[in-house]
This record gives sequence, structure tokens and C-alpha cells, in this order.
Amino acid sequence: MLSPVLVLAVLGGAVACHVYRIDVMRALGTGWRIVSALPGTRFDVEFSRTAVLVAIR
Repeated sequence: MLSPVLVLAVLGGAVACHVYRIDVMRALGTGWRIVSALPGTRFDVEFSRTAVLVAIR
């Protein structure tokens, strides 16, 4: 269920990088390094009756 949202977020980020003339691969690499540096972090997202928990271990 989260995969289509992730794909859309990556595509949206790629378009934004193109608009602002930022290297897409470098931006993805930086994003990956930030996410991989957050072990033990939990993201709780609640919207109306839907809740999503993302735990980085």
C-alpha cells in the first residue's frame, strides 16, 4: 500500500530536482544517507481514520 505513494514521491522529487536544477542522483543519495542514519526512529502519520507507522531499525 505504501509502495505507490513512495514511487509518486520519488517521481515528484525528481521533477522538483529538474525544475530547480539539482542533480537527481545526488539528491537521492543524500536522502538515502539521511534515512539510513536514523536507526531506531519511528514516524507516525495519522490522517482521519487511517494511520501509518514507519519504523527504521
